[in-house]
Amino acid sequence: MAFSTPSGADFLASWIDGSWRASDTHYPAINPTAGRPFGNLAAASTDDVDAAVASAGAAFRKTRGARPTTRAEWCRSAAAALLAKHEELADVLSTEHGKPVAEARGEILFAVRGLEMAAESVLALGGETPQVGDENKRAIVRREGLGVWAVITPWNFPVNIPVEYIGPALASGNAVVWKPAPTTAVVAAKFREILLAADFPQELLQLVITNEVAVASHLVTHPGIVAVGFTGGSGTGQSIAKSAWDKKLLLELGGNSPIVVLGDADLDIAAAAISNAAFWNAGQVCSAAGKVLVAASCADELAGLLAKRAEDTVVGSPLDPEVTMGPVHLESGIARYDRLIADAREHGANVVTGGERLQDRDGFFFPPTVITSVGRGAALFSEETFGPIASLSVFDDEDDLVTAANEGDFGLVGSLFTASVSKAFQIGERIDCGLVVVNDTSNYWEYSLPFGGAAGRRSGRGRLGGRWVIDEFSQVKTLAIDIR
Repeated sequence: MAFSTPSGADFLASWIDGSWRASDTHYPAINPTAGRPFGNLAAASTDDVDAAVASAGAAFRKTRGARPTTRAEWCRSAAAALLAKHEELADVLSTEHGKPVAEARGEILFAVRGLEMAAESVLALGGETPQVGDENKRAIVRREGLGVWAVITPWNFPVNIPVEYIGPALASGNAVVWKPAPTTAVVAAKFREILLAADFPQELLQLVITNEVAVASHLVTHPGIVAVGFTGGSGTGQSIAKSAWDKKLLLELGGNSPIVVLGDADLDIAAAAISNAAFWNAGQVCSAAGKVLVAASCADELAGLLAKRAEDTVVGSPLDPEVTMGPVHLESGIARYDRLIADAREHGANVVTGGERLQDRDGFFFPPTVITSVGRGAALFSEETFGPIASLSVFDDEDDLVTAANEGDFGLVGSLFTASVSKAFQIGERIDCGLVVVNDTSNYWEYSLPFGGAAGRRSGRGRLGGRWVIDEFSQVKTLAIDIR
């Protein structure tokens, strides 16, 4: 990919208050396929954050009277601009992130649908006229935007996850200061450049690029910010919740998806879905297969089917159309996989295939891995892997399967495989996750569905998706009118 910048300089900058704003502090953009830099980024300062929040606040106040139909058109225009440039952005995404270009293209087209869905959701939103006892009063309950949001997004889906916030924010009448992950900030800057062609008040979306924690902390605690949206690790989410306790919070955090496979399951369907959940996007998905909990009667057959799918996966350059899995995004991820696999082996687990970094190439390559006999005491059973690992644990009793599914701190997404409709309801309703998918990958989700963690778990608060996310990005306003 040729490295070019919207600002015309030899580095990518933030987009603040109507222009590209640089700084004297730079950091490298890394290509995970080669394991070396391919460009430079200018890191924003706290002063840049102040300017971005002030500009977003002014834009919010100027546009707060915009009608829902107008805001819906803003989102549709953004969708059209993204669609027109999706092939170009897919190449940038594959280069900086490492996912195969077909997956990158699919992510961006899904984001196009997300912007369109935001428009549809806000137009479907209705008001209420509650009954009151005072005969001289009439009451109207409506929803309106909150103000300026800080939106902080991760690197695993650097186009689609931002859209999950930006689309509903614009549709609901908010302004956004967006801080993307520092390791996918090239994608973010290119995406922001593409949206300059869209017909919405541009200062409603500020872009702040930085790799400095202090600058990000300044953003989430800024007095001009009324709400924070964050997708990322549970530890970081907890820190944000503590420091931004006085703001509205929408947090989509970690997962360790329990995948329950009953003895009556169609194993071909289960293997296809579980391999998708484990290896798609190199397993770097919050809803990826965490712990596969399988009935003893079919455990060996399922392990063999998964191993075959792992070995058939083509690992290589994400720009090669024949490749089905690229490198993992961060080299530090490989150290985590090594630690988890070594610990699992110490607890009696067996590596069926994969399990070690690929040494025959540059970059951050780790093969699709299948591990069996993972005990409850292994860290792999309870921690979020965020890598291409299918971890199988065997159980003889259905109640024990459900108990194991609900062990641990997470409760984001789970899946269940069974041929019985009764079991689908009986067991699916007992799995403590915000979303349970039956007979398909735990990575299944559509914009029309609510997405978020179960209460009392470390998987977040609030819901993305459909009308539920519009509720998050708006507040109830009551007008009580005296008609005398």
